[in-house]
Amino acid sequence: MKTHQLICITAASLSIALGEGKPQAPAEPSVKIFLLGGQSNMAGVGKALDLKPPYSEPFSKVKIWSNTWQPLSYKIVTKQGSFGPEISFGHSISTRFPAADIRLIKYSASGTALYNDWSPELKGPEYLAFTKSVDNALTNLEQAGIQYEIAGMLWLQGESDAAENKAESYEQNLTAFIAHIRTRYKAPKLPFVIAQVRNYYGGANGQAELVRKAQVKVAETTESVGWFDTDDCSMFNGHYDTAGLIEIGKRFASKYTEIVSK
Repeated sequence: MKTHQLICITAASLSIALGEGKPQAPAEPSVKIFLLGGQSNMAGVGKALDLKPPYSEPFSKVKIWSNTWQPLSYKIVTKQGSFGPEISFGHSISTRFPAADIRLIKYSASGTALYNDWSPELKGPEYLAFTKSVDNALTNLEQAGIQYEIAGMLWLQGESDAAENKAESYEQNLTAFIAHIRTRYKAPKLPFVIAQVRNYYGGANGQAELVRKAQVKVAETTESVGWFDTDDCSMFNGHYDTAGLIEIGKRFASKYTEIVSK
């Protein structure tokens, strides 16, 4: 009996050692994907000549999609020596997730509104262009056999809805947009971070303030959505300047970290 019992214990131990007889944890995705969308301030008019290290140099720890995956750099983003919040966001988020392979997919277009240009329901042109860019980047990873996680989305938009007197529907449209992106990319609790727009375009008739309030309400009533204000971020002619964009990128990373830590 003792011999038989010893053999059984040894076999069980061997089974455990080989990973048999117990569920295996699924492999963690090796890549974290962040989606960035919006209008001109997401595109950014930051001046590359104003950048200082480390932001002035290509950053190989973070890659950005531009028909291929390339190290994060203002030269890749616009080819014209300007940039948006992606530069400082990439640097900041990499320090919070040092072991992660971080990839950014950014699509933005100046003067575009959520109620039509970015509308999933209306198949707006910017929505179609955005999802095409995302799908191409994801297909590239899938074809290479690389596992990935769509880890979050950053949103900097709203000025055009205010300027075109469509602020009353912004809350409904933004809620629907977030839900659609989460459904499309099979991420029902995808963290979504909103940079609240300034009271600039549409400010005289109160439209900008309606958009601002809608952004806060959506963030405070929707799971895994957060917002931060940009009122103290420096601007020039209605657009955030270099220092303003650097600060916004950092705040995107900070608010994202706050959301996922909960």
